[in-house]
Order: sequence, then C-alpha cells, then structure tokens
Amino acid sequence: MANEITPKLVADITDKSFGIQLIVTGLAHLVEEEGYTPHEALSIARYTGNNCFHALAELKREAKK
Repeated sequence: MANEITPKLVADITDKSFGIQLIVTGLAHLVEEEGYTPHEALSIARYTGNNCFHALAELKREAKK
C-alpha cells in the first residue's frame, strides 16, 4: 500500500509537521485542561475529522488551481 503509515513515517511527520504538533497539543489540552479521558479526546478528534473532511477536500482542490 503506497500510503501505509509506518512507525518511521509517523516519527518523521511528528518531528517535522507543525500541524501534527497542533493536533497532539489539542488532544493533550482536551485531557489535561478540559478533563476528557484519552478515549474521549480521540473520539472527539475522529468526530471532528469526519465532520470537516469535505471542507478539507475543497481546500485541497482549490490549492491545485
């Protein structure tokens, strides 16, 4: 699979991606400051990702123009 996420890829992305750093910081904030459990924080992240998929796809299409 060409887009397979491997542990090395995750490490490389995490070290270099400001966006990933923001996601991790947001998850930590949900747990530490807002009192959610880790499971709840990840569920919130999945729900949020699912709900903004179409907007992100539109951003990608616009960027290609």
